[in-house]
Amino acid sequence: MPNIFCRFYAFRRLKYAKNRQLAIAGFSDPYKDADEEDKKLWLSSSAGAAELDIEMSCFLLREIGDQFCELLQQEKEAESHHLNDDKTIAWKRVVQGVREMCDVCETTLFNFHWTCGKCGFVVCLDCYKSRTSGSESSNNTNETNNTTNVSSNGERDSFGWLTCTSGGAHPARRLLLTQIAAGGALAAAAARAHAARAAWSLPACACGLHPAPAPAHKQAAKHLLHRALNKNIKKEDVKEENASTNGSSPVKSENGKTSNSVVSWLSDIPLKTETKEEKSDSSSSDSEEGGNFSTLRELLIRPAPEGGEAQPKKKQKKNKGDTLDDVISSVVDEKKDEDEDSKPFALSNVVKRYERGGRGRDDLPVRIMTLTESKLLYPDVPHAWLCDGRLLHLTDPTHAGNYKPFQDQWKRGQPVLVSDVSTILDKDLWSPESFSRDFGDTRVDLVNCASGLVVPNQPARKFWDGFELAAKRLRDERGAPMVLKLKDWPPGEDFAELLPTRFDDLMRALPLAEYTSRHGKLNLAARLPECFVRPDLGPKMYTAYGGAGGTTNLHLDVSDAVNVMVHASAPADAPERAREAARAAEEAGVDVLSRRRARVRPPAALWHIYAARDADKIRDFLVRAELERGARPRAAHDPVHDQTWYLDAALRERLYREYGVEGYAVLQCPGDAVFVPAGAPHQVRNLLDCIKVAEDFVSPENVSRCFELAQQFRRLSHQHSNKEDKLQIKNIVYHAVKDSLCCLEEAFAEAAE
Repeated sequence: MPNIFCRFYAFRRLKYAKNRQLAIAGFSDPYKDADEEDKKLWLSSSAGAAELDIEMSCFLLREIGDQFCELLQQEKEAESHHLNDDKTIAWKRVVQGVREMCDVCETTLFNFHWTCGKCGFVVCLDCYKSRTSGSESSNNTNETNNTTNVSSNGERDSFGWLTCTSGGAHPARRLLLTQIAAGGALAAAAARAHAARAAWSLPACACGLHPAPAPAHKQAAKHLLHRALNKNIKKEDVKEENASTNGSSPVKSENGKTSNSVVSWLSDIPLKTETKEEKSDSSSSDSEEGGNFSTLRELLIRPAPEGGEAQPKKKQKKNKGDTLDDVISSVVDEKKDEDEDSKPFALSNVVKRYERGGRGRDDLPVRIMTLTESKLLYPDVPHAWLCDGRLLHLTDPTHAGNYKPFQDQWKRGQPVLVSDVSTILDKDLWSPESFSRDFGDTRVDLVNCASGLVVPNQPARKFWDGFELAAKRLRDERGAPMVLKLKDWPPGEDFAELLPTRFDDLMRALPLAEYTSRHGKLNLAARLPECFVRPDLGPKMYTAYGGAGGTTNLHLDVSDAVNVMVHASAPADAPERAREAARAAEEAGVDVLSRRRARVRPPAALWHIYAARDADKIRDFLVRAELERGARPRAAHDPVHDQTWYLDAALRERLYREYGVEGYAVLQCPGDAVFVPAGAPHQVRNLLDCIKVAEDFVSPENVSRCFELAQQFRRLSHQHSNKEDKLQIKNIVYHAVKDSLCCLEEAFAEAAE
């Protein structure tokens, strides 16, 4: 611990010296001192943006444009919260490899923040607003009188703000308003985003700024989209010819055209924002009135009526799957409303409640499907349905058509299972023997799953050899073999640097690579410029023996994740373990089809995944359960973020009975990849000895959830492992939209030449 404090104080002295020089020489001006290179970072496309095309850019702008606009609106309001009489705005350039963080909540700073010119203390917009607005009021603090009492340890005041190195506290009205973006880049980006949404017929955001697009831009956008669609169709026709020549069957899209493209959202981009009432009648009105097109595909593909007049068309029959989906959705919504009316939260005055803030997509109803209906929607995609029709199971990890069914589930916050990933992996790289051979002498910390105690500084070979023979496992004080898991290995270093061969093998095998790859077009983290610190998204290994109890308690993550079971086995000298795993699978509450699958493929792990929208209900239930067991209410305690519970069968049944919350019971077999949406509470129990590898990513569909979770994590205690904001979701969203805007503007420029 002394070393940590030494580094901390050294860091503060460095900031003090740095800002003392700035106080003498004066801060940089974001408008006068920013050169063209500084502006390019905030206005021009990043290095990896060349992979974006018109279709992808429109999709990203449509999916995350609202969060982008809200982010910039918050920044615009920052000046109105500034209390210092000195209205000068200081400028702090982005420094290569340095992540600027709030000294109070440890959230990554995006742009506007406040700085102490003497010691370098910085505070983010949220913390500054909370203090000055009185939402974090304290009896010991009086901002009006500019007096703030210091806490007993002298390091932080009663608000948790660091004290100044010159002595005393940091009154908010003495801090300098500081920005990171160059000049008026954010205002320019906001104007560009609104103009692009109007020009490309994307839904307008809720901010009220809706500029009318120039007719020439509107016509040019239509022409470019038409050309892009025709270009894709021609490419697909060539691929279809090649496929038929080679004797392989091409991949068909819903409309019968061959589609090997990763995305096909061009057909789904609406020309206007519809209300719920309008949407319910859209299928009939659009089919009856030829000039009323609901999507760009209809506008660009359907033949134009002669003479410019709408020709009557036959009423289109609604897809059977869509009808079933509507019926089920209405039933689910009605039952949800009834449950909320009749079963209010029991402990609303005790449990920590998080409100959904900001704009973004409303939660879509859960979709329940059968294979009969889904084959009509995805006729050429090998798939099945588990969890009574709620869990999509993709059975061919390399199939090009997997994206469409995946996205249809993913946008609803539903997990997805992809099997047979092990057929692509090099199994020799992921066996316990290979890890024992390559890293057996490495010293590691192990965790006893039964007691939660750490067994420190053990040769890794003692752990890896226990996979094959239970007799070689470490034993507890009673002489019984311990159920262990490997703690934080590989360590903090990048997986790609420590295990390069295995990293390459995993990246090659990950399904839906446009989401899961570090450089995937649909992984928004890939849009972050190189000068920013890359968020730690993995891969991470989760390695543990199988046994009773939960090896990973109920928790949730700030980003999306895919978890691949790269190896699973039972010890050769304990054959009963395989039978116990099969029996546990039978009793785990899984559906009939999952149990049938478990008889063919040995289940290795049991997952329980809950919808992100149910997190507060689960929190309420667990606090209630803790109080019933005699625990005292704790203001800083969060039973989900603190990972203190594993829900057994009795608790899961009670959660469903009392709160109407039902999760997904998923059996993960060797080679299975489980996709877990951001914010979805989940727990894992290993049935066999498992090696799992997880890769995090940031999908456009769940950006609004990432924003909510970032706000939740910043309110956790400083001792909490999830406190630090490593995702940098604001930076990610800004640069993803910025790259999309650059792509669309370049398309306009090329069309004008």
